[in-house]
Amino acid sequence: MRVFIFSLCIACLISLVGCGKKHIASPHRQSATTSTKAKSAGSYAVWGKRYNTLASSENFVQFGKASWYGKKFHGKKTANGERYDMYGMTAAHKNLPFGTLVRVTNIENNRSVVVRVNDRGPFVEGRIIDLTHSAAQKLGMLGPGVVSVKLEAIGGPNHSTVASAPNKTGGTYYVQVGSFGDKFNAQTLRKKIVQEGRSCRLYQDISSSIWKVHVGPYLTYTAAERAKHALGNEFSGAFIFAGK
Repeated sequence: MRVFIFSLCIACLISLVGCGKKHIASPHRQSATTSTKAKSAGSYAVWGKRYNTLASSENFVQFGKASWYGKKFHGKKTANGERYDMYGMTAAHKNLPFGTLVRVTNIENNRSVVVRVNDRGPFVEGRIIDLTHSAAQKLGMLGPGVVSVKLEAIGGPNHSTVASAPNKTGGTYYVQVGSFGDKFNAQTLRKKIVQEGRSCRLYQDISSSIWKVHVGPYLTYTAAERAKHALGNEFSGAFIFAGK
């Protein structure tokens, strides 16, 4: 198991920022409803406990506790090899396939976000998903640190009902190819991509003043996936997310 995963586990136990101040018992049992055809795609062990990864995310629904992780891990490698971006819209989950798009709903205020699974965790009892700072902020959970949520897999690898269909969250898909603290650098990259004949936009994360370069939009996950593959040689850290 990667050192990063173990450091994440330890940090979630001792940190007062990012993963909540203490464990809060879940009002729901930690159960997930998945397709009866779902099969294990592999397994891994953390602290002597083995976890199975699913071959498909189709029909996956789960209730439990969500937490978040931030600055300590920003820029470090996630379990799928990407660099963790605390200002992105990604998540860590113990079982879902990498690339799965998950709608996370804060049961306490009914706010929802869509995130992409690119990491493993959280490995704290009772918690089912770890979110980025930005995702947690949108859900209104930065203060509490840990909240009750509902997870619904809505797209991604082997998710046939959504992967080739328009984004049912009411938005579209983008491929993020870079993030910069300097707007000029972001503008330079955007200009280069536009000159190559691709649609591209700049997006500023107001909370961090980070400028992000998004290629798209694409109406389907499949189209975004093709674009990501085409951009892969030049932008190895590119990833897909659902946006507006």
